[in-house]
Amino acid sequence: MTNKNLNRRHFLGTTGIATAGILAGAKPVQAADVPASGNKKVRIVAICGSHRKGKTTATALQMALDSAKTISPNIETELIELMDYKLEPAVPGGTAMDDYDKINAKITDPAVGGIIFGSPVYFSNMSSLMKMFIEHFGPYKKNGALSNKAAGVLTVAGARNGGQEAVGQSIMAALLGVEMIMVGDGRPTGHSGATLWNNSKDETTKDNITLDEFGCATAKGLGKRIAEVALRMSTKV
Repeated sequence: MTNKNLNRRHFLGTTGIATAGILAGAKPVQAADVPASGNKKVRIVAICGSHRKGKTTATALQMALDSAKTISPNIETELIELMDYKLEPAVPGGTAMDDYDKINAKITDPAVGGIIFGSPVYFSNMSSLMKMFIEHFGPYKKNGALSNKAAGVLTVAGARNGGQEAVGQSIMAALLGVEMIMVGDGRPTGHSGATLWNNSKDETTKDNITLDEFGCATAKGLGKRIAEVALRMSTKV
């Protein structure tokens, strides 16, 4: 029997074992599974690109941040709502006269190990506020200020299939361009990010994002995965 056949048999055997483990229900990652980073604090920042301050996207992002803190006492969090800042279009090679430098100082801080980007879905696209924010990322392509920071995307729409995944992929494409490490929501939901549905039925439940149990689970899962990856990366520095 050739080495090629032996290698193929070994691959199929180990694949079968791995598959059996998945079918049997693999154990979710626990805080104890994440390597300790001593007393080093790792910050997770969430960026809210909604024009509606403090509403569903902000609530979902805070949910993700709260979930991140359950992973380790060394995790610190901060929610940034872009509506609190003046942002102008960033012309390539030009200078935008706005408040972006204040946000830049926060997200490029070496203590920041992960960033969650949250946007509502407007006409099958990210919000103009989130787009304008991302368009300031040009310098990061050269200076690597966001390189190797964990990144996750959270999107909120007015329907279950309202374009959340498409908007998430669009944001992810930009983040990959500045060398961020993309993270999904992990087990047990296992998707590319958090997708939520603002399914309020009437005024009494208006903007109550907690009604979407599935979406909230993806937000919490994303927060945990961002924290896990950020902690692991912090031990490599």
